[in-house]
Order: sequence, then structure tokens, then C-alpha cells
Amino acid sequence: MDLKKNNTTATNLQNLILEGKKILMKKPEGSYFIQIRFNFNDVDGTRKWRVILDGLEFHVSEIMLSVPCKTESEFSEDMGGYKHHIIAEAKEVVFEKLIAYIN
Repeated sequence: MDLKKNNTTATNLQNLILEGKKILMKKPEGSYFIQIRFNFNDVDGTRKWRVILDGLEFHVSEIMLSVPCKTESEFSEDMGGYKHHIIAEAKEVVFEKLIAYIN
């Protein structure tokens, strides 16, 4: 699924994820650049993790990784400190029942 950075599309997908729907995102060529960060704004456990696919952010409660990954830190001037996240590349991401399966 080739997504444009369109807030409406991302919002609609996020709503389907929160409903527990199964969503398959598969890149026909290349792979998604994925960043995973903890979501400090989660209030009920359904949005503990921020999964960022090529710049589009989605919230999930759990993540299952079956691809190589590593940690990365980057300085954020807005925060005046470092952001820490896990990064990976994957050809496919499946969202189901608030879980992101990164393959």
C-alpha cells in the first residue's frame, strides 16, 4: 500500500487499528523505514507504542518484530534533548487487534 502523507488517510487507518481491524501494508518495491518510540501520552494501554512508517505515525499496544532492528538516538532541538527509538526496515507491516507485526 503506497500511502501519501495525508493526515486523513493516516487518521482513518489509525481508527481502524484502534477498532482491532486487520490491516496489511505491503510495499511492492523497497521497504518501509520504521521507527518505534514509546508513547508517553498513552492513557489506557491501547496506544503504548508509536510505529512510524516512512513518516506516518500509528499507535498500537504491542509490537512483534521478525526483522533485524537496532536502536538509534537523534538530537531534537525542539525538546532540547535526545529522542531514542528502535529502527528497522520491513517490506510488510500487519496491524491486527492493536498489535503491529513487522515482517
